[in-house]
Amino acid sequence: MAEPLSNSERYPLQYVLLQDLFELNKTVIALILCIAVTAVSTVWVTHQTRLLVAEKGELVFEKQALENEYVNLKLEETTLSDNTRIEAIATVKLGMSRVKPEQEVVILE
Repeated sequence: MAEPLSNSERYPLQYVLLQDLFELNKTVIALILCIAVTAVSTVWVTHQTRLLVAEKGELVFEKQALENEYVNLKLEETTLSDNTRIEAIATVKLGMSRVKPEQEVVILE
């Protein structure tokens, strides 16, 4: 049995508490560590989720801009490939005209 301490001796309270905590309550320490790891993991996952949601918003905005540009380019292509426009440029700017039947040459092999 342990000897009783006299009134003049001081109790080593910190030592007793640490000994009690680390030697007798290993399960409690393990649970506290698990709770701390879970808390940090939850914060990290929440942060990553918010980053991904923000990135998704930017990508959706970029996709809409690209779709608008695609529609504009298709409209421009349709406008530029119109036969009447091409014919007008050929006759006015390039001085071209339709081939007359007497100017046609047929090559047979």
